[in-house]
Amino acid sequence: MKGFPKTGNELSALIVDDDDVDRERLIRMLRRCPRDISIVEAASHAEAMTLIRMPASHFDIVFLDFGLQDGDGRDLIPAIRDEIDPDCPIVAVTGNSNEQIAVDSIKSGMTEFLAKRQLSQEQVLASIEEGIAWRKYRQELRRAEEELTHRSLHDPLTDLPNRTLFFDRLGQCCARARRHGDAFAVLMLDLDRFKEINDSLGHAAGDLTLTVIAQRLRSHLREVDTVARLGGDEFAVILQAIDSTELALKMGQKLTDLIEQPVACGNRMLNVGGSIGIALCPEMGTEPQTLLSAADDAMYLAKRGIDKVVIATDSQARPGPSLDRKGMLEELESAMSRDAVDWHWQPKIDLRSGRVLGFEVLVRWRHPTGAPVPADQLIHTVEQSPLLESFTNHCLNKVLRQFAQIQDRIDKASIAVNISARMLERAKFIDSLPELIARHGVEPRRVTLELTETALIANPAQAQRVIERLRKNGIGLSIDDFGSGFTSFGYLREFAISEIKIDRSFISRFTESRFDQSLVNSLVVLCENLGISLVAEGVETPETQQLLTTLGCNAGQGYGICRPMPYEDVLPWMAQHTATSAPCLNRA
Repeated sequence: MKGFPKTGNELSALIVDDDDVDRERLIRMLRRCPRDISIVEAASHAEAMTLIRMPASHFDIVFLDFGLQDGDGRDLIPAIRDEIDPDCPIVAVTGNSNEQIAVDSIKSGMTEFLAKRQLSQEQVLASIEEGIAWRKYRQELRRAEEELTHRSLHDPLTDLPNRTLFFDRLGQCCARARRHGDAFAVLMLDLDRFKEINDSLGHAAGDLTLTVIAQRLRSHLREVDTVARLGGDEFAVILQAIDSTELALKMGQKLTDLIEQPVACGNRMLNVGGSIGIALCPEMGTEPQTLLSAADDAMYLAKRGIDKVVIATDSQARPGPSLDRKGMLEELESAMSRDAVDWHWQPKIDLRSGRVLGFEVLVRWRHPTGAPVPADQLIHTVEQSPLLESFTNHCLNKVLRQFAQIQDRIDKASIAVNISARMLERAKFIDSLPELIARHGVEPRRVTLELTETALIANPAQAQRVIERLRKNGIGLSIDDFGSGFTSFGYLREFAISEIKIDRSFISRFTESRFDQSLVNSLVVLCENLGISLVAEGVETPETQQLLTTLGCNAGQGYGICRPMPYEDVLPWMAQHTATSAPCLNRA
């Protein structure tokens, strides 16, 4: 092993070649390069492996010969990638100039192939510059991928794990509990008086409160624990190694004390509280949904009672529709027979002209007790029941009937309906859908089905077949919440998708995040090339609208445009919207 010591910020090169003459020739070429290069030599496979595995070894580029006396130089590639840098440029310098070997070398992970017989100063210099550029590109791409992955698994406001990551970790904890009996606790945490802060002081104060509370929770929990924001002012926590009611109550009280500390907002001190429900595993079960439901029920009792921390027990039951699943389904079936399930309509507009492009319809239902049932809870319950098909058909019939009555008065706008991925598995439903649309006198091209991206990739082969059948019948498919999961851009080329809706988490801080702006800009270019419509969800401010249109995203929906409204309000809203300055956001 020979080396020239590194003296500054110059590049560090490793040459692996058992021919002394060839090695010296390459060294002379490297030393004549305009860049400062420190050089380390290895005359065998074994010497190279020793250098690669040395602690804190670092090389900016590796020149590698294949035909080493004690082994094949290509066998060193995995070690270089693992031990030095996954993006380290590796240049093949070999006496064998066979074209097939050159192709195989590139496929094996090398960045350049140089034949010794034709080796020149210019080639060596070019290989260094191209290698450095390749490495920089790879590092930037890796950083972007890591950032995108992080964003898809974390709440954009608080940077806490989001619902997806929380459920993944909870599933892992439950699996360990079933295998080894590991005890832990699940906490559902809801802020008290948060709505008053949001309504009286605005979203900025509400966002500040959520951010401060999130930071307090994160800083006072152990690294093995998980705290996540599920949405709104709702948080969830996994506490490891909690095996007693006393310890769980102590931890819960500690968290409520943290939350009750005032939050400084300008010259004001904001006071919030917290209600916590706790479910212990394995006492309350070892399934994620069981534990969450139990913790949620206990949190509901904490909301209504004096104690702000409540431990779930088998005897507890939350009043209302959400606990009694069977009763809830019976009530829902009765509501369907009475046509008491409603849909609210939210417009999607052209952000430049204000023209209404379409409406997304969102399910709404009040339990006979008078309490509104959260849409996600309703959908989750129906999806796991035999009621799914009849519920879907009932809702589609109602929405299409309503749309048919106003389709000539809403300026060629379309309608979009969210569909469970389980319905796309049913050939009968797909076959009957065009007939159902025609029966109501609606043009198929004005109907779009919305599906989440995670549902799309659960069974891509089947999804592709279904989407193609929908396309042939003129029915569009929109990918909702795009970016919240792990969809590969490759799927956008393979599937005949009509529309992508960018998840609101990328729009909520859009004006402040260059990463989110770059993502939107990239999607604009991609969608234009693929002929796919691009819609931004969660448009709430004129600044966001202006920046979206500047980047080329010209369609959007959100509370800043219009909140979801009852069907009866659609035509009056259309009349008022048409009469006003179209491109301006409605702040009412």
